[in-house]
Amino acid sequence: MRTIPSVLIIDDDYAALKALSSLMTALGAQQVQEAETAEQALKLVEQEQFDLIVSDYRLDGMSGVEFLEKVRAKGNQTPVLVLSGSPDKKGVIRTTQLKKADFFTKPFKIVELTDAMERLLAA
Repeated sequence: MRTIPSVLIIDDDYAALKALSSLMTALGAQQVQEAETAEQALKLVEQEQFDLIVSDYRLDGMSGVEFLEKVRAKGNQTPVLVLSGSPDKKGVIRTTQLKKADFFTKPFKIVELTDAMERLLAA
């Protein structure tokens, strides 16, 4: 796995947020920022450049896919990985239709996650 300079993690479940942050650090992320809401994440994306964004699908206020669509509407092409424990077909399709984005189902194997991250970062 290549070194990832900066990652933004978005999840409204505090335990999942911390677990994903720890995982990204263990996988080589040099800087990890956390957001508990999509609105908070949108502000961070406007202020900083990230190399990868990992977002939960079900967030309070807007879904991870809606967040991704707002980011893309602003011209930001940062790779985004949307994670869900209970995916729906429409969300998966909407995510995968956007450039540099992928949908991943929880629970996942770390090797599968790193493979997906590599694909996104190489795109």
